[in-house]
Amino acid sequence: MTVWSRYSKEQKTEYEEYLKMYSALSALFNQKSSETGAPYLDSKFQETIYARSFDSEDVDIGNTPHDIRSTFANDDKIGIGIKTWLNSNTSYQKVMQLKRYKEEIDKHKDDLDDLALTISTIKNTRLIADYNRLGLKDNENIYHYVTRDRGTLKLSETSYPLVDINHLEPQSLKSSSFNFTDGLKEYKYTFGDSQVFMKFGETLPNTDLLKKIDIEILEDPFEFIKQSFKKFYSTGGVLVPEKTRDYLYLPLYSYRDHKVSKSSGLNAWNGLPKSAGSTVLRPEGEAYIPIPKALWKKHPYWINPTINMSKYAEYHQSTGNSSYPIHLHMPDGTTFDAIFAQEGFKALQTNPQNILGKWILNALGIKKPQRQRYDIPATNIVTMDRLKQIGYDSVKLWREVPAKPDDFWIDFAEYGSFERFINDETQTTEED
Repeated sequence: MTVWSRYSKEQKTEYEEYLKMYSALSALFNQKSSETGAPYLDSKFQETIYARSFDSEDVDIGNTPHDIRSTFANDDKIGIGIKTWLNSNTSYQKVMQLKRYKEEIDKHKDDLDDLALTISTIKNTRLIADYNRLGLKDNENIYHYVTRDRGTLKLSETSYPLVDINHLEPQSLKSSSFNFTDGLKEYKYTFGDSQVFMKFGETLPNTDLLKKIDIEILEDPFEFIKQSFKKFYSTGGVLVPEKTRDYLYLPLYSYRDHKVSKSSGLNAWNGLPKSAGSTVLRPEGEAYIPIPKALWKKHPYWINPTINMSKYAEYHQSTGNSSYPIHLHMPDGTTFDAIFAQEGFKALQTNPQNILGKWILNALGIKKPQRQRYDIPATNIVTMDRLKQIGYDSVKLWREVPAKPDDFWIDFAEYGSFERFINDETQTTEED
């Protein structure tokens, strides 16, 4: 059964109508569209209308594997990659950017088996991190893609699996690229830009052609928009500015020395027993997000317009409380009580701490985050190198419901996000 078949007829019709409307305006974006007959479609617009039409969530945080998450009965979550391109012929399309792994991958050029294994392992690690972030299963996720031919859009769906490491088969190696397969999908890696491509096509396994949509392209969309706006204003229409989210970014490392402490913060579980002389291990996955003074100094009233988070002593004296409580909504749909804790509000943690800790550590690929012996530190800890490889070194908080000011949503943020935020720089992604 396709994911497409799980949506209602009304939802699919709305999505198709949005595609038709946007495609009709193709000459706005590509003036040759009205001559060639090939519709134009922007992938970001496609993501937006997919989420809107199918009551789904846009979960892309910058170069992450899944763009959309749909949730069905019994809390069944499906991760969806959204793509579009010209021409419905079988072709390779980009599915992952691996710039930060270039040096590691290039070391294996002389051994094709190792090269295929290295690329596939990295790709799978990125996918598994997103499964853990979003609460996805590893065998139900898909690509939904739209190909564009003369006067036509073709909507298709194909499986989006992990690479089968046990059945890798190197194919061809060129100076610019390397092709390999796992028996399920065919892949290509390009050395110059460190990108992974996957072959798409109607005749390939686990692929379904969902719908063909006939498209009529307006010859003069400029005049159409001009007249539409005249009518809009003449009937008293009001333009409403698009709502934008106000994010607060937190680092997953110590901002002071740009390192991840070996026994605090994300690695608090790796600390010595809490009581002197004790042999009791710290709880598995115990962790918190460290918050630097610089953040509260720059954004003291972001959490609460009546509380200055940079003045912890004043808050403690006036309220008698040693922490500030919030409700934290996780990307997998769960909600937990959390607090800004410790003197100076220098930590964000849940109660118990391993709720937030395990979500972060699972996404970072830390298995069984606990010492084996109370007096011997673990080695599978979070490091800056691991954060860089996974692509997350920050998280972001935001509000979804203005009427609930103490309800915050959290997700990972692209590598370097906190540095850009604290320095008032524009947020970018690895692809920008």
